[in-house]
Amino acid sequence: MMLSLRALRPRLLMRHLGVPLALKFGLSEEGASLAERRGLCYKAPMILKASALLSTFVLSCFAFAAPQVNETLHEVSAKYRSAKLVEMDVEKTVKLELTGRVTNYEGKISLAGGKFRWENNTPEQTLLVFDGQTIWSVQYPPKELGGNVQVARGKVDKRTRSQILISSLLGEDVEKNFKVGKESKEGSLSKVEITPKGNDLSVRSIDLILDSTKHELKELSYKDDVGNLTTMKFSNVQYLKQEDSKRFKYQPPKGAQVTNL
Repeated sequence: MMLSLRALRPRLLMRHLGVPLALKFGLSEEGASLAERRGLCYKAPMILKASALLSTFVLSCFAFAAPQVNETLHEVSAKYRSAKLVEMDVEKTVKLELTGRVTNYEGKISLAGGKFRWENNTPEQTLLVFDGQTIWSVQYPPKELGGNVQVARGKVDKRTRSQILISSLLGEDVEKNFKVGKESKEGSLSKVEITPKGNDLSVRSIDLILDSTKHELKELSYKDDVGNLTTMKFSNVQYLKQEDSKRFKYQPPKGAQVTNL
């Protein structure tokens, strides 16, 4: 059998409803005053204050839990991805951990919609093409010696993804694949440390140097799983409005030795 609010004992009514509501439901003012003096109810202002504190705490938890977005990195990535075609010069330096030997490379990189092309002219002529599915690595023989072109092809995996690292950084939303770490600034340049979210890249961490004024990637460096240090410096960046799909296609020439990466 259900009981009406009036049938409840005054102390219980005051404890659950508070003074204003208890009066509304029929408790006498004398009973309400007595119950309030004896501390038998929770006052409405105290409940509102506790509710406000709880709301503030919950919102604070959400704020700390939300992923931190690096604005400079976000703007740089968005600028490259918004262009139909990006071209830039690159200087690459590789320092071997075991011997300390340093090798320098110079070439040109093209990017478009996650696709990638890298042509090196020195110290030897090489070509790296990623058409969105297959990676093509091409080694041209020295002109003075001649010989056949050597071609290797493969799919993107842990062994090959580092070869198209620039495409992963600038052809996609970088914060989708990488966790953004600490940042330091000096003038218009920002140094940002990022680490891969997955385990499909043989790189532990990557240091980026970004130009916050031009919204460009100026330099990146990383160590592979055996400690070799790779540094790339970029210049003469051009954002083109027309696509060039043929640039990201490759067909091995006749007589080429084709192997798997």
